Amino acid sequence: MAKKEQVKGELQAFLGKGTEFRGTLLFDGVVRLDGKIEGEISSDGHLVVGREADVQAEVKVGSIQVAGKVIGNITAKDRVEILSSGKVVGDVATPKLAVEEGAHFTGHCQMELEEGEERVIPMEKGTL
Repeated sequence: MAKKEQVKGELQAFLGKGTEFRGTLLFDGVVRLDGKIEGEISSDGHLVVGREADVQAEVKVGSIQVAGKVIGNITAKDRVEILSSGKVVGDVATPKLAVEEGAHFTGHCQMELEEGEERVIPMEKGTL
């Protein structure tokens, strides 16, 4: 069963189904897109791309949840989540990536370590 799109915090703006926007979208807080957008999206907030959304943009956000379609590169400071109904075509840069079974992701992913985080994999005795 597909996970329902969830809004993290109070919704600041909504672009509904059948609505089109071209240009640069700047926002604070949480924005949900269910329409079509072309251009650039920039925020430290959370972006919800609904099932009906068609996003063709360079996306730079705090976090993003994709249930619809995103064509373009995504950079997220915190997290990228692609739900089973989601489709991402483009490169992703984020410290945390979650891709549900059935989701489509075509591109490269770069996961940087968070500030102060160390990645150490202990070796078992006698494995070298």
